[in-house]
Amino acid sequence: MRLPHFIRANVDSILDEWEKFAQAFKHAEGLDQTALRDHARGILLVICDDLECEQSSSERDEKSKGRAPPMPAETEAAMHGLSRYVEGFDVNESIAEFRALRASVLRLSVDSLALPSVAADDITRFNEAIDQAVAESLARFTDMKERRNRLFEALLSSSPDLNYILETTGAIIYANRAFSDVFQKIPAELIGNDFRSLCKPFVRDIERQLKSVVATRKTHRGEMFTQLDGGEERAYEYLLVPVFNPAGVCEAVAGSARDITERKASEERVRRSANHDFLTELPNRSLFRERLEHEIKHSTRTGLPLGLMFIDLDLFKEVNDRLGHAAGDQMLQEVARRISKCVRDTDTVARLGGDEFTVILTDVTLPDHIESIAAEILDELRRPFELAAGEASISCSIGITVCPGDGITPDELVRNADEAMYASKNAGRNGYQFFTVAMRGVGSGGPV
Repeated sequence: MRLPHFIRANVDSILDEWEKFAQAFKHAEGLDQTALRDHARGILLVICDDLECEQSSSERDEKSKGRAPPMPAETEAAMHGLSRYVEGFDVNESIAEFRALRASVLRLSVDSLALPSVAADDITRFNEAIDQAVAESLARFTDMKERRNRLFEALLSSSPDLNYILETTGAIIYANRAFSDVFQKIPAELIGNDFRSLCKPFVRDIERQLKSVVATRKTHRGEMFTQLDGGEERAYEYLLVPVFNPAGVCEAVAGSARDITERKASEERVRRSANHDFLTELPNRSLFRERLEHEIKHSTRTGLPLGLMFIDLDLFKEVNDRLGHAAGDQMLQEVARRISKCVRDTDTVARLGGDEFTVILTDVTLPDHIESIAAEILDELRRPFELAAGEASISCSIGITVCPGDGITPDELVRNADEAMYASKNAGRNGYQFFTVAMRGVGSGGPV
């Protein structure tokens, strides 16, 4: 019996033997065994067809040199290589399967036959056919792997995110275009460089993070603010992911960083709009209340008094009606600037709305400090305002209360300052009044 006849007659036994070996691979679990068995069957039957064909001496010579005639693109061997690639097999595992297929055929044939000497040619041609199948399978396997690498490279290169891979020591293994552009280099110039040398202000932080990722085998996320060589400051959100080899050892760290500078700026704008007056950029009612609560606690802790002023502009409505809202807005902006100039950086000037402003004076150590600030504000706001629509003059009425003497809660102090401000207006405007118990009930008294 010739070898191809033996293979056809015993193909299932051969495949049973082959499957025992193939299932030993770690990637074999959960595979579609029927489909893979059919691929192996197809490979054997194609080999049988080849063995049964007459072969010229020139064809035999070419095959012995590994130069078999071209085969169709989708041979059974090529399909087997494709399926093994998809299932995650590596090159060595794929080759080992063909070795097992060869061994299964030869062992069973030797055990079952007393092969005559003429069958030696079948054995030679069978080995050549197996080699051809290996070549076809590996060609498809390699083609798919190279194609995947090209696609991944295209994906990473076109990504606006900074993608890179580092040795556990910090040396750069891979860098995409976005990453290299940040440092004004081409990717090839970065390979082998130490990542820490590119971000010198963050050497300790980066070194600590790399060690942590390798030691804990866990992904690390964070944000980084850095100044580029051109002086531009940028913010990045980054991810460091450990990469493990087949033995489970962390052999590299994959990183990705996204520029979040604009997002951070947008968040800051939102934060400011929630806590600051749009027109004057002063703290608004919400932030004023928050700071007043904080400063009351600070005053209680340190024993140093706190002064609160309520400022209402006199004659502002007349200016607004005469010169228009644009002029009124310009005046409010200038009022905010003039009041802020009169106080310290540690104090707070806020706009509650309309033409109402407040001032929180902290750590008042001198008895006349509050009075001197109030007098300075009055002088500043008496000066004429040069507006785009013309010159205008106003004054202001100021109500003053002191913590802890007049009260120790935000509501008490706000009510007291408001009532003192109304007392100042009733006294003829363009002046200031300190709160007294006799004023209670004079002002609006509403909470802020």
